[in-house]
Amino acid sequence: MKIAIVGCGWVADFYLTTLPGHPGLKVLGAYDRDAARLEACTRYHGIGAYPSLDALLGDPLVELVVNLTNPRSHFEITRAALLAGKHVYSEKPLAMTMAEAEEMMALARERGLGLAAAPCNHLSPPIQRMKEEMRAGRMGRILMAQAEMDDNLVPYLDHPRWRSLSGASWPARDEFEVGCIMEHAGYQVGPLVELLGPVRHVTALPTTLVPEKAAMVGAGPTGPDFSTGILEFDGGVVARLNLSIVAPHNRLLRVVGTRGFATMSDVWDNRSRVTFSPTGSGRRERAVRKLELKLGHWLPGILLGRRLSMPMWKRQPKAPGMDFASGIAQLAAQIEMGAPKLVGPELALHVTEVTLALQSLQQAGRRQEMRTSF
Repeated sequence: MKIAIVGCGWVADFYLTTLPGHPGLKVLGAYDRDAARLEACTRYHGIGAYPSLDALLGDPLVELVVNLTNPRSHFEITRAALLAGKHVYSEKPLAMTMAEAEEMMALARERGLGLAAAPCNHLSPPIQRMKEEMRAGRMGRILMAQAEMDDNLVPYLDHPRWRSLSGASWPARDEFEVGCIMEHAGYQVGPLVELLGPVRHVTALPTTLVPEKAAMVGAGPTGPDFSTGILEFDGGVVARLNLSIVAPHNRLLRVVGTRGFATMSDVWDNRSRVTFSPTGSGRRERAVRKLELKLGHWLPGILLGRRLSMPMWKRQPKAPGMDFASGIAQLAAQIEMGAPKLVGPELALHVTEVTLALQSLQQAGRRQEMRTSF
């Protein structure tokens, strides 16, 4: 499938360095409203440059548009691409409001076009291996999950110096104004719903712990930089999710069942190890728990689980740990070959609704019912 990219900022390099792992995708070119950024990105990656958005959308060879603009531009660009008859894969979130997201979903259906949104880490080998363990019944009845998406005290790090491979600066102002929940929640919500199904209720406590970050980058009102949420799934499973750009780096995901629990150390890493630790009162289980307690004096939080085997993802040169392009490839395969629908507008809409619930200051502390499913 022939694709074109709109937006050559920070995240574009993540997609362009993972695309070589998907030979079924061909990049025809890119466009960015910043001419210098467009030139730097297309020169670094050796791809074509479109002189305008209209030129890109008017190219009859382009079948699918990859929308990598900032979150507040997602609706405008995705809508324009759909109206131009292009399939669309968008960076997350699908939109900034449910009304906008639902309008895009309806437009895609009306036009018979494919639509999906990042993140795509629910497709990763570790998540799929964890799902296999659950479906086989080896974890027993699933009870709960623990998820973390903490990225360190970002406002006080040296982010003004951060540059992507092609030289794009980290969009601090946009990140702080939109908020880390809208930017990062999907990396855990996507895997959680892949493993546990649709979320039925969300209770969250979002807040701003570092208000001075706005002045650091000349930003306007900023979104929350911390949220802790309780997600209740169809079937009674409950998950606790912490999100922040305050707490030390932690991207752990753990699912707990009556016979054991599976732990993924980093949902952002396609090569992350997944371990299984059995529960129970047997001699072996008791010995493992005692050894963990003793070793915990030197290695806090250590777990002596069995590492689960899985296919090893081949990481492309200079690529990040997550296969950002896999979502595009999956959408293309669904459109062209009728592949199983592992990405799509229903999933993107549901992840967006859960994300907005985790972000909502107006609904803080209230039990919110989710209207969408997939």
